[in-house]
Amino acid sequence: MGTVLGTVLLLASCTSVVTGTAGTVAAPPPSTSGVESGEPCALLSPEEAEYLGLAEEGEFTPGEPSRLLPPSCMWSPVDPNLDSLNVGLATDLPLVDYVDGAQPEETVELGGINWSRYLDPVGDEAVCLLAAEVSQTSFVSLMSSDFTNPEKSCEVAEAAAPFVAARLPGGDPAPEPTRPPSPLADLDPCTLLTPEHAEELGLKPNGEGGGDEESVDCSWDPADDSGANSLMITLYPKRGALDSTDEPSEVIEASGWKWRLYPQPSDIETACVAELDVTERSSATIFGGHDERAKVCDTVMAAIPLVSAALPAA
Repeated sequence: MGTVLGTVLLLASCTSVVTGTAGTVAAPPPSTSGVESGEPCALLSPEEAEYLGLAEEGEFTPGEPSRLLPPSCMWSPVDPNLDSLNVGLATDLPLVDYVDGAQPEETVELGGINWSRYLDPVGDEAVCLLAAEVSQTSFVSLMSSDFTNPEKSCEVAEAAAPFVAARLPGGDPAPEPTRPPSPLADLDPCTLLTPEHAEELGLKPNGEGGGDEESVDCSWDPADDSGANSLMITLYPKRGALDSTDEPSEVIEASGWKWRLYPQPSDIETACVAELDVTERSSATIFGGHDERAKVCDTVMAAIPLVSAALPAA
């Protein structure tokens, strides 16, 4: 494959490059016919983007014909486990020129449209480009990447394809962009340990809540100076547990839930964390520790069955 495609894919897959350019350009208003109007940001609705774990609004970047770059729209991920999605929409550029004459590695049918996958000579399998011809001089491209797990590089692009395909000639109707509500929605983490349970763990009876748009948490301070650290329970209603390349020291099952235990996370010798996948898009953690390395996970491990029993049924 020629260097033109490699440069195009590398530029489009670098969030910092796309974001920096898009910050100075206002996105065009959405239209009901994104293909005809040349508006890539109109190819995915806010509801569909949210369903995919992306920001509701995309950032528009104008095309650069001299560099064979069509107008594009980039949606950043809400869930840090996911990659951004870049959608390109060319109305006066043949696909064969865009890919520099390269042949597709494979063709897959998604949403009633045939999408061809092209490899990136720089990122190889880590960068996924799916493209569908609309005419001899127009096409739509979907790009996502995963440099940690290249085999997952197409997950975001393939998940978005049926929604984009619904706006292309011959595409199937878009699937319904709804998911069951997270079992963690509206759950107060301070209710996951009773005052009696907190005291059993050597903690003060009442926790203190906090949080932001991504998570809610509750922390309990130690009741004495025995060397134990504060315990914090954090709930992520819209985010799965962060991918880790480390193997857990053990998996602890309680009330049907399976927690992964990580002593000394990020080489913090006095800390311990347990992670739980509640659903594909929601998770929880218990963070604690102890000044003595041999006791670093004691409080966390003792809290796991108590927290698990208070969570919604697995």
